[in-house]
Amino acid sequence: MKLIKSNFKFLAIFSSLFASSLITEKYSSIAYAGPICPDPSTTPITSIYNPSDANSFHNLTKDGDDQGFCRGTPEKYGVTVYKMGFCAKNPGNPNGTVLAGTNPDYSSCTWAYENLSGETADFSAGGSIDLSKTYSKSPSEGTYPHAVMLISKDFRIKGTYGPVAGNTYYSTNTFGVSSTDINDYGTTIAPLKTFSGPGSCEAYTEGESVVGGTISAYLIDASGSMLTNNSSVAECSGQVKLLGVMNMSSDLTISSATKGLKMTFVVSDNGMSVMSNQTGTSILFDSGPFSVNFETF
Repeated sequence: MKLIKSNFKFLAIFSSLFASSLITEKYSSIAYAGPICPDPSTTPITSIYNPSDANSFHNLTKDGDDQGFCRGTPEKYGVTVYKMGFCAKNPGNPNGTVLAGTNPDYSSCTWAYENLSGETADFSAGGSIDLSKTYSKSPSEGTYPHAVMLISKDFRIKGTYGPVAGNTYYSTNTFGVSSTDINDYGTTIAPLKTFSGPGSCEAYTEGESVVGGTISAYLIDASGSMLTNNSSVAECSGQVKLLGVMNMSSDLTISSATKGLKMTFVVSDNGMSVMSNQTGTSILFDSGPFSVNFETF
């Protein structure tokens, strides 16, 4: 195989593609992408929550029965990366049954990046990253329908939105708290606690449609096992990592002629969740999904 380890670079990362909010009652489901946020520079937003105001954030983000939630563009989006690779079968559900309570089945996988300690990866809209060559390797030749990534359960989000009723809102260093003072502008750590709304631990989600395929994701504990669903608790506990599996629309083939892999991502209008708080008095920020495309060279 001609693929040289030092030449096999990741120009972007494949991520969980999910939001992780537990802030609002309605919009904590990571499977729900929501509408693209209205552009305040072209669409005046005159209030946050006012049902009688057609230009309220609440009404401008109406999507079916849902309101008060939209997809924005973060200034920064980051995770910690542990593994990246490709699999012939979904390691979280290789044979039609989710392997909840046990380790994922990685027997059909080949890894292009492995780092037990994890590596910080931060990027912005239109940007790219290179993960360390020290932990990169040449994946085995073959045709793979699944792209796989093992990442941290926490996401680093920095973003702003406004003006809304004359105020611009900024993320802060405290999750679930925003500010209208630019001096407070900071990166928030958004933890993934469940794949459902508050009141239940939904430890995995499968077959969510995204650009380029479908996504499945599974919460992983410190021993490497997949968590099980638990409807009797308000949120999951014990999760330290997130296994993201993308079933690509087109299989990826790695052959002896492959010299590298380019992974391009989209976070514009997608990587940050923008929402009103439960009282409708503030705009808050969380992580959001993004899309990824793959091509070999």
